[in-house]
Amino acid sequence: MSYHDIDKEIAHLEFVFGKISTNDRIPLSYWSNRLSRFPKTLLMPTQRARLARLEAALRSLEKSAQKLVPEPPMRATGTRP
Repeated sequence: MSYHDIDKEIAHLEFVFGKISTNDRIPLSYWSNRLSRFPKTLLMPTQRARLARLEAALRSLEKSAQKLVPEPPMRATGTRP
């Protein structure tokens, strides 16, 4: 993958990450896998910084998704199933 190909891919992900939400058909794990496929050793410092911002945005989405999942109700004994 060339420097320009990597830049194009990062730009695409930056565009997409501006649009995705926890309600999308494509799971967040898909985007996590896309980010993990970048050849980290070949990246320029600016590309690494852009990827770090995307990873932070994805972590934030994942945290908000976890908050949306309700906990199971408590049993009469005060424990969860």
